[in-house]
Amino acid sequence: MANHDQIIAAIEDVDNRIEEMWDRILESGETALAEGTWRVRDALSHLAARGNGVARVLARYEAHQSGTAAAAPRSIDEINADQVSERSDKSIRDLLDEVLAGHQAAISAVRDVPRDVLRAMIPAGFQPGEIEVGDSIMRGGPYHDHGHLNQIEAVLPPE
Repeated sequence: MANHDQIIAAIEDVDNRIEEMWDRILESGETALAEGTWRVRDALSHLAARGNGVARVLARYEAHQSGTAAAAPRSIDEINADQVSERSDKSIRDLLDEVLAGHQAAISAVRDVPRDVLRAMIPAGFQPGEIEVGDSIMRGGPYHDHGHLNQIEAVLPPE
């Protein structure tokens, strides 16, 4: 089970990684990622849109607690395309700032989640089965972010 300190440390680790790559990201915003159709800017738009995913997880928790069926999610591709499109006029610096601001909001939100809620089981979302709320925050937040940062880092110029 992911506890408050582990979640916060994991988010801060993502922020530190972004800070380390900051200048190289600014230089490479239009660079295509090695796989798929996204550029660095598109991956950043996606990360910015998901900067604070705590509310999404807590909404799933609330729906599960109340016995309310969660709304059927749109396809991941549609969601991602909207996230990129909504930020198409932002600069790379603006996107990086939005990611970091979202992470600060996520840290604040995590601090307010009761320990028993972090341990509660909820439907896993896009995957079958159940997952603890804290682990879902980790999976959809820092773990997810590191995956996209790996893609970005792979196409950045060397330090």
